[in-house]
Amino acid sequence: MLDHHQTATAARADLLLPAASFAEGDGTLVSQEGRAQRFFQVFEPAYYDDKILIREGWRWLHALHSTLRHKPVDWTQLDQVTEACAAAQTELAGILDAAPSAAFRIKGLKLARAPLRYSGRTSMRADISVHEPRTPQDQDSAFAYSMEGYSGAAEPRQQVPFAWAPGWNSPQAWNKFQDEVGGHLRAGDPGTRLIEPKGDGLNWFTSVPGPFAPAAGSWQVVPLYHLFGSEETSARAEPLQTRTPQAYVALAKAEADKLGVNDGAMLSLKIGEASLRLPLVIDDNLSLGVIGLPVGLNGIPSVLFGKFAHTLQEAAL
Repeated sequence: MLDHHQTATAARADLLLPAASFAEGDGTLVSQEGRAQRFFQVFEPAYYDDKILIREGWRWLHALHSTLRHKPVDWTQLDQVTEACAAAQTELAGILDAAPSAAFRIKGLKLARAPLRYSGRTSMRADISVHEPRTPQDQDSAFAYSMEGYSGAAEPRQQVPFAWAPGWNSPQAWNKFQDEVGGHLRAGDPGTRLIEPKGDGLNWFTSVPGPFAPAAGSWQVVPLYHLFGSEETSARAEPLQTRTPQAYVALAKAEADKLGVNDGAMLSLKIGEASLRLPLVIDDNLSLGVIGLPVGLNGIPSVLFGKFAHTLQEAAL
C-alpha cells in the first residue's frame, strides 16, 4: 500500500510504502474548470533527515514494476511520466502544456522557490552543524530549492511562487507581473484547459438534468465544505482543529419555518441506518428539499452524502 499518513487501512497493510504528499512531490491536477495545473514540491524531506525514505507514488510503482519485469528503471523525471500519461490518454494530451519542462530556464537560471529574505536559512541547521550542506537539486521542475535563481518580474512567466520587485512591497509587486492591475499574468494564466464548454458556454455537458424535485417527506443530503476541517490532511493539524466548527445540520430558512424550528435548535435526523442529533444552522444558499452536512467534521460519515433523510424533527432536550 502507498500512503502519506497513517490510516486504518494502512494499519492493516502487509507492506506500506511512504508516498509523498502534495507538498513533497510534483504532479498535475485537473480542476473543476477542466484546467490541467501543475503543482510543485515545496521541500525535500531527506534534506532535514537523511533517514526519511519518502518517494513519489509513481517512483515506488515504477520501481516495483521494473523489478518484476526485470527491466531497468527508465522513468527518472516527472516529465517522462507526464509524457507517458499524455501518450496513453488522448484526453490528457494537453497536460504537457500545463507547465514548462524541468529544462526551462530564464537567462540560464532556474526559478527561485524562496525570496531573497531567505538568506537567513543557514541558521535553521546551525544547532546541527555550522557547515551548511548543499541544497537539494530538483530534477523534476524548473525551480531551485533556494533563493538562488531568477525571481524578477522583467521576464514574463506563469510560474510565480512569490511576488517581488525592487522598490515594491510584496502585495503591490504583483502589478509588475500582470498585464494590468488585478489582471492576468503577462505570460498568461497557469495551466491549460482540457475540457471546453458546450454550446452557449453555460453548460459543459450535452444534456442538462431536470429541476430537482424531492419526494414529499424526504430531504437530499448535500456536502458543505469548510476552509478549516473539510480537507482530510490539513484537518489533522492542531492549529486548524482549533478553528474547525462543530458538526451541524443546515437548512434553508423556508425549510426551517416549515418545521417550526429556529437557528441553533437541536434536530434529529435519520439517513438510511444512521441517526444523527445536531444543531441547526440556517443557510439561505440551500434550496428546498435538501439538507446540508459539513464534510470531514467529526460525527458526519462521508457515506451519507447523496442519500436521502426521511426523518427530520426537533430533538427532545
